[in-house]
Amino acid sequence: MFTGSLLAAVLFPTAGARAQIDPRPLPVVRVGVVVDWTKGGDPELQGIANGNQTLELIRQEIAALTGDEFDVRFPDDKLLGGSWIMADMRAALDQLLADPEVDLVLTIGVFSSALGCQTPDLPKPLVATAVIDADLQGLPFERGTTSVHNLNYVTIPQSVVRDLRRFHELVGFSKVHILHDPLAPVFFPNLYPYAQDAVTDLGAVTIPVPMRDTDTASSALALLPADAEAVYLPPLPRMSHGEYAKLIAGLRSRRLPSFALAGRQDVLKGVLAGVAPESNLLRLARRVALNVQRILLGEDAGTLPVILEQPEHLVINMDTARAIGWYPNWRVLTEAERIETESTLGLRKFSLGDAVMEAIARNLGLQAVDRGVAAGAEEVKRARSVLLPQLDVAISGIRVDKDRARTSFGNLSQDTVTGSSTLSQILYSDEARGNLTVQHRLQDARGYDRESVRLDVALKASVGFLNVLRAQTLDRVEEENLRLTESNLELARRRQALGVSGPADVYRWESQLAADRRDVIAANRRVDAVIAAFNRSLNLPLEQRFIVVEPQLDDPELRSGRGTLRSYVDNSRSFEIFRNFMVQEGVENAPELMAFDAAIAAQERELVIARRSFWSPELSLFGEFAHDIDESGVGSGDAPLPFGLRRPNETDWSVGIIASLPLFEGGARNARLSQAIEELAQLRKERQAAAETVELRVRTALYRVATSSPAIDLNRESAAAADRNLELVTDQYSQGVVSIIDLLDAQRNALVTEQLAANSVYDFLLDLMDLQRSSANFDFFLSDDQRRAWYERLDAFFKESQKEPAPSGR
Repeated sequence: MFTGSLLAAVLFPTAGARAQIDPRPLPVVRVGVVVDWTKGGDPELQGIANGNQTLELIRQEIAALTGDEFDVRFPDDKLLGGSWIMADMRAALDQLLADPEVDLVLTIGVFSSALGCQTPDLPKPLVATAVIDADLQGLPFERGTTSVHNLNYVTIPQSVVRDLRRFHELVGFSKVHILHDPLAPVFFPNLYPYAQDAVTDLGAVTIPVPMRDTDTASSALALLPADAEAVYLPPLPRMSHGEYAKLIAGLRSRRLPSFALAGRQDVLKGVLAGVAPESNLLRLARRVALNVQRILLGEDAGTLPVILEQPEHLVINMDTARAIGWYPNWRVLTEAERIETESTLGLRKFSLGDAVMEAIARNLGLQAVDRGVAAGAEEVKRARSVLLPQLDVAISGIRVDKDRARTSFGNLSQDTVTGSSTLSQILYSDEARGNLTVQHRLQDARGYDRESVRLDVALKASVGFLNVLRAQTLDRVEEENLRLTESNLELARRRQALGVSGPADVYRWESQLAADRRDVIAANRRVDAVIAAFNRSLNLPLEQRFIVVEPQLDDPELRSGRGTLRSYVDNSRSFEIFRNFMVQEGVENAPELMAFDAAIAAQERELVIARRSFWSPELSLFGEFAHDIDESGVGSGDAPLPFGLRRPNETDWSVGIIASLPLFEGGARNARLSQAIEELAQLRKERQAAAETVELRVRTALYRVATSSPAIDLNRESAAAADRNLELVTDQYSQGVVSIIDLLDAQRNALVTEQLAANSVYDFLLDLMDLQRSSANFDFFLSDDQRRAWYERLDAFFKESQKEPAPSGR
């Protein structure tokens, strides 16, 4: 009907040309459509639902693409249903092909598409839109086209042979049941021997299981024997989506491995595995529309491309794998895309702030320091207790010899039981009072040390969190690179099949594939390692899984985030002022310096104690009370004493004040004084060095942040350019313009730049966390009022430094 582009140009001029030459209406093109099903059939059936959606998208895409050139119509009376019957489909095709009012025929559905491709001597163009496994059907294919006049089909690469062999590689079945629509062997008469040939050399057999037209999921499952090992699923267009979901669930409950010809789209529904890429109906519709346009413009349908290229790779549903008790080996895991949904249900989500606060609450190191601070508080109480009254009670039993008791004149009994109590109170002691002050300052130091540890824990948790994100991102980059290598390997194989290149390229890509799989394994294990390290910092089970939430670079919650920093580092003067401000903040807030200040205050009091020890006495009050509870033996009783002496009563008491001052201790006080002076000098020097370290750390962190922030955009630009270059080189390689070395170099460059782009984000965030640790002021610990106060201090510092408003941008 359309014999050449010249004829098409004459008959159907473009819109711009028509406007100048002929204002006639657009040429009308009527498209006839044959569908597998009965018009008005159940839209819940998979074949009808997908077919209706496909047809509507094709209509839209054809109208959008050809609307300026043709008036393409889809008359309702030219849409014929096949009623799921071969004879009806054949009649519908013959009717449209013979209809002079129909200019082009489309088939929607796997069965009508198969029948259309088998039609000889087509009198008008026919485009079959749903062809599965062209090899199975023995469809014409020559250098990417049908090379058959008026025949074009569109197919996504699918292969029963490939699927069955890959399925066997995964689960090692000795027999596999093929659960299929009863129409499959009618339209694909070669299906059974074709499938068996795929696994014969593997020592396995295929067992076809034709379903009945009315089969539900439960009746279909009943067709599978109890000793079934594995199930292969071609498309089941006459089963509803709901019943198909029940069928998949039934296979899982019976712990039967499953593999779908439809590939990824069925794996997402719960099938164990598949290889074919997910069907992209919009892309399919656009390819059909493009082919239709080229046909209308005069090209022969038999010269148009039939393969809708999409990257394909093994996809495994890990939820189903766990449900049926099957676990892929490492090699399979490296090359497969893993679908996991159920495994993430109930997992805890961590944001960066969540991770830090959880670490503060659970970290064992910080808990140990808390115990040390609590123990220090008791040391303060001990120092205070010396200044409080001291009360002792005692009871004693004494026996003396008889002679001594006899000659004591009643002062001693041979056996005496005495109860006593002693009360003392320090009235003045510079050493005791000074020690209490010292212990207070040392306890302050312990608190500041605890704050330092808390900040370190926050930094460690944030670094661990970001390392998990980095490892997971780089793991995805490595897996995407592996997918790309697989795609390039398939491209090399197709080039070899077409005679464009020899086997050398295939061997080189197979070598690269092995190397990339090794890199993916290493990346997977790095993820496991950093997760264990992160869990360790949070005192969680080391292999506990969780979901991490990606932080936003311009998060307003990050005071010193990327958006804020840009305002203060856009010129050297502003950056200098900002550095000085951050140093001032860091020095004022650093708990390490506060701990030194407290230790210095304690040591200064120690020095005062040492100096006063030469002249300051200790003054204390004491009192003692004793009572003889029982007396017996010689010397006791009421016997009169000689010389008119009177027997003392049973109670004694005494009170007194003691003032003491050591006069000579062998030089110990001089040594103590000298030691206190030297230790104080040591602390002051250490504090000075620590302040310099804090300043250096803040400035260094700022330099790194100022470097890593712009590196994000630069690395992203580099990665985008590398991706565009890879796309260009890949296209040139497919056409034989460049060599495999050029493509390998482009792919490697794309991988490296993608890794750099991913790393740059986390490098910046890690530098930002280090800056916040250096300035001792993590955003996670600040209230809104504290944030506002920080900005006010920053603005005031800028105004003071340059006598003009601070840069805007927060």
